[in-house]
Amino acid sequence: MGSVRMFRDRVVSMEQTQEIGERHIDLLSALAVEALPGYALAAHGLDHERDHYWLSLTNDSTGQMRRLDFTRMFLSDATRLPAVVADANAPVRAQIVACIFEQAACAEILVTVAGLLTEEERLERDEIEAEWRKKHEVAQAARRAEEERRASERQRQKQQEEARRQAQRERERRERAAAGQKQQQPGEGGGRRRRRRGRGGAGGNGIGGRPQQNQPASAAKAQRPPQPANAPPAEASRAEVGGGRRRRRRGRGRGPGGPKPGSGGGQPSG
Repeated sequence: MGSVRMFRDRVVSMEQTQEIGERHIDLLSALAVEALPGYALAAHGLDHERDHYWLSLTNDSTGQMRRLDFTRMFLSDATRLPAVVADANAPVRAQIVACIFEQAACAEILVTVAGLLTEEERLERDEIEAEWRKKHEVAQAARRAEEERRASERQRQKQQEEARRQAQRERERRERAAAGQKQQQPGEGGGRRRRRRGRGGAGGNGIGGRPQQNQPASAAKAQRPPQPANAPPAEASRAEVGGGRRRRRRGRGRGPGGPKPGSGGGQPSG
């Protein structure tokens, strides 16, 4: 909406510039010829790019051309062109002619309100501009201070957020370390079972009481106790032991002539 309004305002201003220029074309031409003797009006129109109303003047004797540009402020200001329209002998008329004459050597002559200011008006303009510049600088300083304050606030919030994240990471790290230590501790009763298994018999290898399966024959022979010279072979002794056991087992039965169990070792009673 801002750009559309700006465009609309510009179009309206250009229409006003062209309307005022066309309405007072005779007066503008008379002022130009009065300041540039020997020149005559050749063409006129609106400069849409700069919003100026222009006159083109030619000198028939020399063939030179001059272009005069009038700003919209000059055409519409009540103390400039409208004052000359109201009074042909107004003091501002001589100022306009002098302004054009001072630029007679230029191919393009610009007539503005600033170029027609008197000494008093220039002093007043300078005071107004100085006051406006002072207010503008104060406003700029306040704006910079506000921007610095906001930047400092953003930096402080960023540091607080970073500290909060760092504390959260440290807390998570401690929790993970505590959980890892808890998992490394042995379960209840587990150590006892391992110690009981470690109490192996004489035939084990010292680890859990289990015998070594892949032990070499030489190592097995070295672990056997020494046999006396007149001892019977191991196979015969094992056979005898086994046979005795079988005989004792047969004697424990209750045959027809055998003694009763618990009758005093098989002796007849008196």
